[in-house]
Amino acid sequence: MNWRTITLHGGASISRIANIYEMQDRRIPGTKYKVKVLERGLGDFLAMPNVCVKNKAGEPDWLAGLGRTEFEALQDIIDRMNESLISAERLTPEDFEWSDPHDF
Repeated sequence: MNWRTITLHGGASISRIANIYEMQDRRIPGTKYKVKVLERGLGDFLAMPNVCVKNKAGEPDWLAGLGRTEFEALQDIIDRMNESLISAERLTPEDFEWSDPHDF
């Protein structure tokens, strides 16, 4: 049996954790963050970091990476995080929002 064919009994969708990566980046407080890559039931991949840069209004601006493969999704979120970090006017610890540690 394949995990994608499991009966969900009313559940909306199913994904599995393909991998969790630890990224080193000196622009981030603590110099590292994690990226969780999910393989979705549709066969594509979603990459989610455990940190985001807040927008100019001070609200979290969460990003995600998508791809046909695990590595495409990982590269996509790394590119998006880089763009977010570059476009920030300043980077202090207050400019970041962290996900719940239980999510990672």
